[in-house]
Amino acid sequence: MNIKRVVIGILVIVVLLAAGYFAYQQFFAPEPETETTGDGTSGNPDNVSVETNLNQVSAEGQIVPLENAMLSFQSGGQLEDILVSEGDVVEAGTPLLQLDTTDQDLAVVQAESGVTQAQANLETAQAGLVAAETGLKAAEVGVEAAKAQLALTTAAPSAEQIALSEAAVASSEAGISSAAGSRAAALEGPTAAQIAAAEAGVAAAQAQYIAAQKQYEPITQNTDLDQADRDQAAYQLNVAVAGLNSAQAALDEVLAGPRNSEQVAANSGVAAAGSQRDASQAQLDLLLLGAREEQVAIAETAVSAAESQVVEAQLRVENAKTGVVQAEAAVAEAEAGLNTAQNALDKRTLSAPFAATIVDIAVKEGEVMSPGIPVVTLADFNSWLVETTDLSEISVVTLETGFNADVSIDAFPGETLTGTITDIASASDVVRGDVTYKVTVDLGDNPDLPLRWGMTAFVTVDTSQ
Repeated sequence: MNIKRVVIGILVIVVLLAAGYFAYQQFFAPEPETETTGDGTSGNPDNVSVETNLNQVSAEGQIVPLENAMLSFQSGGQLEDILVSEGDVVEAGTPLLQLDTTDQDLAVVQAESGVTQAQANLETAQAGLVAAETGLKAAEVGVEAAKAQLALTTAAPSAEQIALSEAAVASSEAGISSAAGSRAAALEGPTAAQIAAAEAGVAAAQAQYIAAQKQYEPITQNTDLDQADRDQAAYQLNVAVAGLNSAQAALDEVLAGPRNSEQVAANSGVAAAGSQRDASQAQLDLLLLGAREEQVAIAETAVSAAESQVVEAQLRVENAKTGVVQAEAAVAEAEAGLNTAQNALDKRTLSAPFAATIVDIAVKEGEVMSPGIPVVTLADFNSWLVETTDLSEISVVTLETGFNADVSIDAFPGETLTGTITDIASASDVVRGDVTYKVTVDLGDNPDLPLRWGMTAFVTVDTSQ
């Protein structure tokens, strides 16, 4: 019972003390001075841009890098390799993350093969077109030749043609006379003069042989002489013997008269000359007679056939042109397929869009990536901006791009930086129920401070500029 009374007493005392403190705060305690920052804004983060006077606007903001991005893959897949580390400084285009590319590599190889085949087909089609055009030209020449032959066939012979044909007949008749004379000379046997000349040749050869015998036989038989001299003497004797044998053979041939082959040749020459004369006479007769109906018909048929060949050649050219157009379209389609495959392969690699520092890598190797999910954050920390977070709609209308702004940063008390307004948002944001507009201030090359992304800054702008 005593314990219960003690507890009740303690609770009564606590209630009385709380009521007394509340009454003191409401009615007797002095109002605390509102703490303000150096730029005239309230220390309470819920307050929205405070104007310290009619020509000044102040707002809270955040330090952000000049450029920043949260990168994501456009396609899904397993992450094969992380090529950079957090804190690395990379150039624009540097590969950062690599997805598995097995399927995409195969697709590129297949697409390259398709392009190669399509280009080969195009070259074949172009060669076919050249061949078809060449065939057309040949067919057109054939038409001209057939028409010329028809004109010659139907034309009356000229005086020059008749004279030329008559001269050919006369020439062939002269050839008969010449061939007959040659045959007579070949068949009548050797003349006395030919026999005497052959006998004189034998006598001269015998005299040379006897002289050589007297001169060289002693040398060949003398074993005391040098062997070379004896061989030379023997050679000279052999020459003399060969000359004598040749002269005797010539005499024998003359005395034997014409050989059978010579007689056949002589007779054949006469027959050939007669045939030539007959052919020349026939040609003259045809020339004088003029073209026959069947000859004209043959020539006209040749013209029609040549013209048909031109039509066929033109069709082949048109077909070849169509083949070239189709082959070119196939090449374009294959190249487009290759570009598509290459783009799909390129999208498997996430690269830096600008020179920057790697801020965060939110994935690990082997994870399965989903398209559109941020995996890498990077930023360019060479230049800095301030983006306001609580500038009211009443204040924003007094600002213009190009206005100078003073910037103070919580992390560096006493430091004031100068920047320039470079952008004023056209659309509003709602912050804690208040309508605000983001204004961007470029700090340029001013900061020598170790700024960090997300630091709190306070912006003050003199609107009377």
